[in-house]
Amino acid sequence: MAVSVRVEKIKVFGDSSVVICQTQGKWKTKDKKLKPYQVYLEKVAKCFKEISFEYLPRDSNRFVDALATLASMVECDSRDKIRPFLVENKTSSTYGEPVNLLTEDGRPWYVPIVDYIRERRYPKHFTEGKRRHLQKHATQFILQGSLLYKRSYDGIQLLCVDEEQAQTIMKEIHQGICGPHMNAKMLAKKILRMGNY
Repeated sequence: MAVSVRVEKIKVFGDSSVVICQTQGKWKTKDKKLKPYQVYLEKVAKCFKEISFEYLPRDSNRFVDALATLASMVECDSRDKIRPFLVENKTSSTYGEPVNLLTEDGRPWYVPIVDYIRERRYPKHFTEGKRRHLQKHATQFILQGSLLYKRSYDGIQLLCVDEEQAQTIMKEIHQGICGPHMNAKMLAKKILRMGNY
C-alpha cells in the first residue's frame, strides 16, 4: 500500500525480533521457506528513499495494533492524496471504571447465576428489580456439573470463565511471533468463537 501511494520515507515497526533482525542485517535468514520473503522485502525496500526497521516488543505493541486496525479499515488508491494524521499517546485508560469480574465477596462474576440455577437463591443485597433481572438473565445459562455455559445466538455453548482463566485465554490467543494484531472487539469475538464467555 505504501508503494502504491508513492511513500518516500517509511519507518517499519515489528514485534518479531527474528524478522526485524533479519531485515536489519543483524541475523541471516537460513530457513529456505523464509528466503523468498527476504528477497522480496529487499526488492520492495528499494522503492523507498528512506526506510528503517525497528523492533517493538509485543507487550508494547498497542500502537502497532491500532495502526493495523486502522489500515484494515481504509482503502487506498494510488490517486489518493496522502494526509498525515496525528497520533496522541494516552497515559490513562479509556474506561473510567474497571470491569467488575468479582462479586462483593470476592467470588467470580457468575456465582450469583450458579446459585440461582442450583438453589433459586439470590444474593442478600439484591433488590427486587435485581432479582427479576437475575431470574430472566439466568435463562440464558446452562449448568453442567460445576461448569456454567452461556447459550449463544448460534447455538454454541460458551464456557463461563473467571478473571484468571480469561487472562490465560488472551495470552494464548496473542502468543507466538505470528500472533494477530487485533483490537479489543476483535479479540473478544475470537474468544467467543473459541467457545468462552
